[in-house]
Amino acid sequence: MRVPVYVLDRHIHLSKLDSEKLFWKWYIFEKEKIFTQPWEYFAKEKLKIVWTKWEIENVNILLPFRKNSQIEIFESDNEILWINAKYTSSWKLEDAEAITIVWSKWSVYLPHAVIIEQPHIHMSVAQSEDFGFRNNQIVKIKTHWESEQIIKNVKIRVNDKYEFDFHINKELGKKHWLKTNDWIEIFN
Repeated sequence: MRVPVYVLDRHIHLSKLDSEKLFWKWYIFEKEKIFTQPWEYFAKEKLKIVWTKWEIENVNILLPFRKNSQIEIFESDNEILWINAKYTSSWKLEDAEAITIVWSKWSVYLPHAVIIEQPHIHMSVAQSEDFGFRNNQIVKIKTHWESEQIIKNVKIRVNDKYEFDFHINKELGKKHWLKTNDWIEIFN
């Protein structure tokens, strides 16, 4: 079964509360581009992430708001920021690293926010039933190159709102020669 690929840059999911601290209560974000999941979009505004003396600028904001702010980085960013973020799923922030996010002269400290997002496949409930997968199931995928590569520990995410696609961060995508609009295959 072929699954379309979407390669993600590092990005921030903001909570409404943290957004109000950085911007203001009635701030309206300008849409830069629509994401693969139709209700999500990247804002034109960018944030800076900072830890001790180190920082990464121009980090994308992915909206709408989430319950908790979450920053998804690359494994190599650990060395830049001097932190130890680990691969995990969205919303699993209890072991996430601390960071400060900055907009203009305002900043917000987040004690548990930084992760490296585990590669994952979105699918609707109907698709999961048709294909025989369940929510949170771990699968392997293979690339379509002649020297195919295997990626393990890929999580299936099932929700009626989801569009069918595979998400991988830019750093891992480069390692496996994947780019947006490529395709992969799921196997067990």
